[in-house]
Formats: sequence, structure tokens, C-alpha cells
Amino acid sequence: MNENIQVREQKPHGTTFGWAKAFAIVAVFAILTSAGLSWYFFSRLAPGAVTFSTLSEETTKGQFVSYISSMQGQNNLQVATLRTQEEFGITSEKKLFRYMPGGVVEVAARVPCEITYSVQLKDSEWAFHIRDNGRRLIIVAPCIEFNKPAIDLARYELRVVKDSMIRDSEEVKIALQNQIPGLLDEVARKNIDSIRDTARISIKDFIEQWLLNSFGDKQIMTPVVDRVYFADEEHLFKSRLFGDKSEPGAGL
Repeated sequence: MNENIQVREQKPHGTTFGWAKAFAIVAVFAILTSAGLSWYFFSRLAPGAVTFSTLSEETTKGQFVSYISSMQGQNNLQVATLRTQEEFGITSEKKLFRYMPGGVVEVAARVPCEITYSVQLKDSEWAFHIRDNGRRLIIVAPCIEFNKPAIDLARYELRVVKDSMIRDSEEVKIALQNQIPGLLDEVARKNIDSIRDTARISIKDFIEQWLLNSFGDKQIMTPVVDRVYFADEEHLFKSRLFGDKSEPGAGL
């Protein structure tokens, strides 16, 4: 009788273990099946459910012209500011009767100034080149221009370095002052290359903000600003845009 009781106690125990194991296997199989179907659904069906169109070069240019036209009172974009202090000097020597010394006067000026660089927004040519299936945007902006250098009159200094007893130094001072505007223009022009990279960053930020404002709420894949060139840098962007070879280190 003891053996019968032992058998009766083992059967329920074996049956319970089998059902728990089967339930666990079914649960794991269901989870794997669900994960597989979910992956299939999102990989095959989801891309077609939400489609993003890409910008064309003509569309980009047209939208940019429209955006600039809507901006009130902004004809140019400030891209860099240069603060500098320049030293200029002039030496004047006169002859009496073409042979006799008539006195030598030397005048110097210390001119602190601020030069603002910009590119034209209106009535100028901006080129937008879409690359990599709409993922990258290459920009060719107008040439960099500069405003009339603004002199800091509070720190402006004009002095006589060498005077003459028989000459009036005032006329030499006036002569130097008349030359300073032209000299500052030359300084501004020579420094265009030194501010180009700063200008590229300013234009990149401006264009990315424009893209966000214009297309941020639409189902359009907006490109990343990859390079910024200027119209006078054809030697840099010509091969990149229209040829097979690209210039190393060109643009931003």
C-alpha cells in the first residue's frame, strides 16, 4: 500500500512541471514572433507611410528669394567685424628755388577703427547646389563687401614727429588726414581674406536658420550646409561642383 501512495503523489508533481515548461516555451515563442513581425512591419511598411520629399536647387533658390523679399529693411548680411589700430605717416620736404632746402616735416597718425564686412542679400546672385540626394547643400554667396571704416575719434591721434622752423606743419597734417580714408579702404580690402572663415560660419548659421524657418514644419528633408564659397573663389568651387576632383581644404 505504501508503494501505491508513493505513485499517486509523484504523478501530479510530474504533470505540473510539464505544463509550466510548455507555457514558458510558448511565451518565448510568442515574444520572438511578435518582435519579428514588428521589425518586418516597421522596416517594410513604415518608410512608405511617411514620405519626405527633397529640395531641388530651383526650389531652394526660389524660396530663398521669397524669404529675403519678405525681410524688411535688410539689404545685406553682416558676416564679420574687424577692429584694428593702424599707424600712418607722411614726410614732406620742400625746396626753395628748386635747390635750397625748405624744411622737412614729418607727421604721424594713430587710427583705431572698426570695419564691418557683409554680403548682399537683395539684388545679388546666390547659388544653391543640392548634393547627396538632398542631404548636403553647397552655397556660393556673393563677394564680401565692406562698409566705410568707422574711426574711433576718442582714441584718434595726429602728431608732428618732426617739425621745421621754416615750414607750417598744419598743411602736412591736413594732407595726411585727407589720405586716411583711402588708406583705411586699402586696409579693409587687404583683410578680406583674414575674415573669410568667420564669414563662412555666419552665412552657414544664417542659411540653416532660414531652412528651419521655411521648411521646419513641412515634410521636406532639409539638407545640411556642407560648404560655403564666395563668388570670387571659383578656383575653389568650380572643380567640386562641376568636375570630378575636389579642392582640399576649400570652403567650410
